[in-house]
Amino acid sequence: MKFTFKTERPTGKWKSFDVNRHIIKLNKKECGSISETFSLTPIFKIHLAVEKQDIMEDKNSNCTWKNIKFKKEFNSLQEAKDFLNNNIDVIMEKYKLHLFE
Repeated sequence: MKFTFKTERPTGKWKSFDVNRHIIKLNKKECGSISETFSLTPIFKIHLAVEKQDIMEDKNSNCTWKNIKFKKEFNSLQEAKDFLNNNIDVIMEKYKLHLFE
């Protein structure tokens, strides 16, 4: 089992002001994203959607999942992708991922 990735590029008249959206997929279903932040050099951060252990843990009973962000930052998109696929067993053991239809 491994993660797959899809990059959505901005379109339209103002596309130069927007950033690419990097989607993380598992079994062809979206389960997170890799965000791209620009300062002097680009920084990439991983966000995953995980099932809540307790429905009231964030005081929102309307949603069964929450977003988590990894503390580790990456210098390239490929580094982030490699990290996810190299650590998929640990991630799957620790978190129950929420897969979007």
